[in-house]
Amino acid sequence: MTLVMLAAAGGHDDLLRVLIRKGAKVNGRQKNGTTALIHAAEKVGLATVSLLIESGSIEVVTSSAQSKACKRGNSDIVRLMIESGADCNILSKHQNSALHFAKQCNNVLVYEQLRSHLETLSRVAEDTIRDYFEARLVLLEPVFPIACHRLCEGPDFSTDFNYKPPQNVPEGSGILLFIFHANFFGKEVVARLCGPCSVQAVVLNDKFQLPVFLDSHFIYSFSPTAGLNKLFIRLAEAPTAKVQNTFTCVC
Repeated sequence: MTLVMLAAAGGHDDLLRVLIRKGAKVNGRQKNGTTALIHAAEKVGLATVSLLIESGSIEVVTSSAQSKACKRGNSDIVRLMIESGADCNILSKHQNSALHFAKQCNNVLVYEQLRSHLETLSRVAEDTIRDYFEARLVLLEPVFPIACHRLCEGPDFSTDFNYKPPQNVPEGSGILLFIFHANFFGKEVVARLCGPCSVQAVVLNDKFQLPVFLDSHFIYSFSPTAGLNKLFIRLAEAPTAKVQNTFTCVC
């Protein structure tokens, strides 16, 4: 374990601040993949987790720290991760989500927190799409769950998803990828599909996808195949971006 991990595991916030100020890396991993944030989420409290997230810990977007907090029923830490843009739909190596762990451990408050946040994201996505198209677009079922990516964590986002084509396809329907730029303000999420855009390229199964509008890279044509699909999105690097997150929705 590194000094940062030891300080985080013990809740020694003053020492942790000194180490961070001196340039210590907060994202180091042990051989088993454990990070300082995972130790903090599992063993100590909100202040240590908050300190690590503010200092740039990327573990907030992975499933490990979320699952620890969900298993322990620590609603304050879960709330902080949600407000920091954590992807609540990301799956563990055993294909389990944060919702699964909260339900499995009978942590009702945490489960409701996560469910409410995911409902908020879905509602914001649908409202933003309808506003953009002035209600001329009818939304069908999403191809895969909404995924979040914090821009400060790097320019690359990738995910795998399984697609099962519907048996009855409504006439005139198609599949579009929406890449929202969003800011998280506590429980409030503000998203947009216009203005400055950080999206540079969208690749599905090694094939570039084309933007629907040449002057805007928020909405892409999307052609998944039956079975497993691999999606990659390249974003502009923005470590201090005012826009905190992108999140993707495919309808």
